[in-house]
Amino acid sequence: MGNSKKHERLSGISASRGIGIGTAFVHHLESPPVSMRRISAVRVEGEVQRYLNAVRAVGDEIRRTRRMVEMEHGPDLAQIFDAQLAMLEDNQVKGSTVSCIRKRHCTAERALTMTMADLKTAFADIENEYLRARVADIMDIEHQVLMRLAAGELHGLESVRSNTIVIARDLLPSEAILLGRRFVKGLVTDAGGATTHASIIARSLGLPTVVGTESGSRAINSGDLVVVDGDAGVVHVRPKFETLRHYRVEVRRHLRRERDLLSRADLPAVTLDGAEVDLVANIDLPSEIEVALANGAKGVGMYRTEFLFLGYDLPGEEQQLASYRRIVQEMAPGTVVIRTLDLGGDKLFHAVDTTPESNPFLGWRGIRLCLGRPDIFKTQLRAILRAATGGDVQILLPMVSDIDQVREVRQILAETTAELERAGQPAAADCKLGIMIEVPAAAIMADHFAPQVDFFSLGTNDLVQYTLAVDRGTAKVADLYDQFHPAVLQLIKTVADSGSNNGIPVSICGEMAGDPIATPLLLGLGLTILSLSPGLIPEVKEVIRSVDMGAAQQLARQCLGLHSGAEVRAALGEAMADRQRAKIT
Repeated sequence: MGNSKKHERLSGISASRGIGIGTAFVHHLESPPVSMRRISAVRVEGEVQRYLNAVRAVGDEIRRTRRMVEMEHGPDLAQIFDAQLAMLEDNQVKGSTVSCIRKRHCTAERALTMTMADLKTAFADIENEYLRARVADIMDIEHQVLMRLAAGELHGLESVRSNTIVIARDLLPSEAILLGRRFVKGLVTDAGGATTHASIIARSLGLPTVVGTESGSRAINSGDLVVVDGDAGVVHVRPKFETLRHYRVEVRRHLRRERDLLSRADLPAVTLDGAEVDLVANIDLPSEIEVALANGAKGVGMYRTEFLFLGYDLPGEEQQLASYRRIVQEMAPGTVVIRTLDLGGDKLFHAVDTTPESNPFLGWRGIRLCLGRPDIFKTQLRAILRAATGGDVQILLPMVSDIDQVREVRQILAETTAELERAGQPAAADCKLGIMIEVPAAAIMADHFAPQVDFFSLGTNDLVQYTLAVDRGTAKVADLYDQFHPAVLQLIKTVADSGSNNGIPVSICGEMAGDPIATPLLLGLGLTILSLSPGLIPEVKEVIRSVDMGAAQQLARQCLGLHSGAEVRAALGEAMADRQRAKIT
């Protein structure tokens, strides 16, 4: 396949939006040799010392990298390397490696690979995207220590030239941070997911990225011309002239469109007939607030706090408080909705002593874990309540399926507030409490939940998966994942009506909120608070300003009467074409 000169089209997962055109640089990770031989007893302590010296040297290098990242990209990305340091210097990891050297007379390299193999197995036994990020960190640490033991240096990406698309089987976090240069135009990997540290870094750098192509590093040769379509999750290798011309036009059009939309970022999100829509931002990192404000966000509709918990150790109250306080202060006077920890026991595998689950998506995750570990939950609530003294903060609970869960949270909130008051810690006592509607049971029972909460937030990513019994990360059934399926629309309508009837606001924070094609449909279904990625806000606002609310409601009624997602999509496409024609005339 690697010798083919024909145009190839590879499909993967969009990890960072945008279009990149450049020359391929295929990066192969250097693997130092690992000796299988046994060492003599007299050499054992020397080998132990050699390993510990390598760990210290790698630790110093990671600290230097962390300082560089913090200076160039801010403290949020630097947290990735805090996690690596904790893993590198973990007493259990070091103890197991030293024990292997002493008891089995292994070389330091062999002992380390055996320890790390056990750790990787523990994480990889449970398949989900967050754990893949942890495995990449383990591989990074192992690689750096092995290179140090071999007296080698990390090479490869240092030699990247201008207008380059980096191709790799996978990319370690320490390598991904090297891509923050103006001459790297895109990234393509065989493995990985949208939440690996490499993907998070790529998004932070604004680098068009497609991951999970499976065969990219084999199908592409260094020197090949490559187009990375980070919007569609597609990679074109040795593109035909027509394809290349199309994307070059698209790059120029995107730049013009982006400048045009940003010039109108301060205009209100109001429909043609005067209906106001609130556009707020979904964020993962405090550093995204600046981008959200520049794109016209009026608040934070969902701050996903998981990034704080993806390290090797659980974050303390002060660490969480610093992140929450920064977001609240920078977004003031806008509202900030903080979603409590939405990770499962599988995703906190090392930091929390849990039993691996065969189906973690239906297991101990979200609010279930928080209620099962009130020590973790109360630490987060204390930090949120303290940060809320600086602005309008609301608390959002994920994965709620039972009303008793809400009642239990309210009791814990009251206890936490009282504890802070006794300790003399300033804290807000009136934060609004809402729930994610992502489990079909919660959508169906929305009228029963409404009197117990202050707002709803529709998490359509999981709602679609659970309603259609489809894991969109599984390639063989991914085409069945359809946010426009009439059953999903019926549930969205049920929740929107319930919020309206009970006088509580309903927002939507799933990917559907950022899809311009879906915007008129969502308005017609009764949703006027859309929480989306900051970069998508200007495009969605443009659609809102071209839509008549009466027409949107008529479109929604039409779509609710259709029989398939394909029919809904066709109706939405036709409505969009009608708006375009009306705009021209």
